[in-house]
Amino acid sequence: MRISALALLLCACSSSSASAEVIPRVCDGVGHPDKARPGNPEARKSAQRGLRFLARASQAWTKEHQCFGCHVQAVTLEAMTVGRHHQFDVGDADLQAMVAALELGVTAGGRVTGTAFEGQAWARYDAWLDGRHTADLLKYATTLLELQQQDGSVPDDDARLPVTGGTMHTTYQAMQTWRQAFARTANDKWLPPLRRAERYLAGQSSDWTAKGDVYIQNVNFALLGLVAAGVSPGEDSSQRLQRILRARQNRDGGWGLSPGASDALATGQTLYTLRQAGLGDEEPAIARGTAWLVAHQGEDGAWRTVKSSQGGAEKGEGMWAVLGLVSMDVTSIAVNGAIDGQHVAASVPITVDATDNQAGGVRKVELVLDDRPLASACGGHLTHTLQTGALAEGRHTLDVVATNEKGQVSRRRLDLYAGNVFLTEVGTRFDEAHRVTEIGTRNVAPAQGGHVELTVYSAEGAGNGHGAKVFSTTQPGVPGAMTFHWDGKGEDGKAQPGGRYIAELVYRDAANPPVQRAEALFLQDSEAVQRAKYGEIEGQLSIEGGAGVSANTVVELIDDNGKVVQRAQSTEQGNYRFKNVSGGKYKVRASKAGWKTEEKDVDAAAATAPAKVDMKLH
Repeated sequence: MRISALALLLCACSSSSASAEVIPRVCDGVGHPDKARPGNPEARKSAQRGLRFLARASQAWTKEHQCFGCHVQAVTLEAMTVGRHHQFDVGDADLQAMVAALELGVTAGGRVTGTAFEGQAWARYDAWLDGRHTADLLKYATTLLELQQQDGSVPDDDARLPVTGGTMHTTYQAMQTWRQAFARTANDKWLPPLRRAERYLAGQSSDWTAKGDVYIQNVNFALLGLVAAGVSPGEDSSQRLQRILRARQNRDGGWGLSPGASDALATGQTLYTLRQAGLGDEEPAIARGTAWLVAHQGEDGAWRTVKSSQGGAEKGEGMWAVLGLVSMDVTSIAVNGAIDGQHVAASVPITVDATDNQAGGVRKVELVLDDRPLASACGGHLTHTLQTGALAEGRHTLDVVATNEKGQVSRRRLDLYAGNVFLTEVGTRFDEAHRVTEIGTRNVAPAQGGHVELTVYSAEGAGNGHGAKVFSTTQPGVPGAMTFHWDGKGEDGKAQPGGRYIAELVYRDAANPPVQRAEALFLQDSEAVQRAKYGEIEGQLSIEGGAGVSANTVVELIDDNGKVVQRAQSTEQGNYRFKNVSGGKYKVRASKAGWKTEEKDVDAAAATAPAKVDMKLH
């Protein structure tokens, strides 16, 4: 069986917990002792003032200079996008003004810096607003691929502190761009460069300590990059950087570009970073930093705490201050007992506390497992024990959903793993310059141990299965990013013909038995050859209710003989893709436990645009 790069042999299956509760349909008019628990409406008001300042200041700058100024419009657009996502009042005209500025292209500063800022902004827009500018996202994602170095970095060519922050900054921005390019297209070619960049950031930051004097922006950008790579809050690399940032917090609650002196740029950036890394609004460090920003904002919505020889410093700190504040949704959701990215135990006691930041109260809190209702409670408090014995081996999504009295919905998603699943997000990319195929994966094992084997098999003429073995190699089972390279030569050193191959990754524990297998079908040749010789099939899975898209869902490609010739898994945006498909007639089947299996016919052909097959699960 040929397995696509997203297979990972993970099943996105729902399961009813033994202690699952009936979901209350209505919580209106019910008395709740915790219903009036205060949130932080002042922080929301401060963020809204900051958004208005940024809109005015950035539009004025664009009108004066008539060009794209990297951080001016790009970070402002990101702040507006995050704000819209978290239900702030962001006007369409203000958004479109920043969109128009980005559409001018890289007209100021260094090419690498400008490209990285463009990609970062389009990534957030594409993830949280709409897909009208996906072409812009992919254009800059492709350019960033060309700019990436062999060590994984994307070197900055316009480092003017504090607003443009050097190679750690541009590398993180490239990672955010590639992450969204993958989520939108489900094309696994974006994953190997993401892994190389993750390894670069992890290596650069591996010896940083809380007692060191590393520039705080570098710590933030390293952690933001690891988040973009998929590093979970509980992993060692994330934990170490979180500890450094907590230790850098000043007594007044803020953070500073210079030790001991708080400013709005460092405080907003660090708040944004820690929130992206999984810390909730209830965390003392987050609460104190938020209070510092609110207290130091001017009446016009700006912060003026940073002095810089670079023009527009007040806009730079304002952008990061706003990003630090607009990360707070209308309802703050605190989750204890379940950690994003964890391998679950037999039972997982979960406690949820939600507080409304609009001063209206929380109507209800719900748990949703793999898009199926699991438990709920009226008010802002819920306790539930998730029994995991019936969960299929693989990755599962747990959504914590809070609805306030205005009917506004806030959502927090956690990925949970059941069973022996450690190799995730397998992806391949052919490096045309070096004629090498990169095979990348994330090892989410909690500790170092065992080893990972790569075996390459021929797939041409193999009857939808493994052909002859042509190459093998082994690496230690190190948690985090792993990358293998195959130069197209067999174990005898002779060049193999270009064509389709299967990369099989096997994770073995210390005792050597295989723990997990994951496979990827790839072409040992350029994308141009791939498009000329083979077809592609792509689509998006939607779902009734809930998040609207069906993430983490198994999609199969079935030939005329009823054989599964490829298997994929939908991304966080519900997208899937099959590459290297021989011309012919197929069926696409989407399966998710608890939902009706859907099938559609499709024709695949080479040298044409990918066949589009969208489906809705009922």
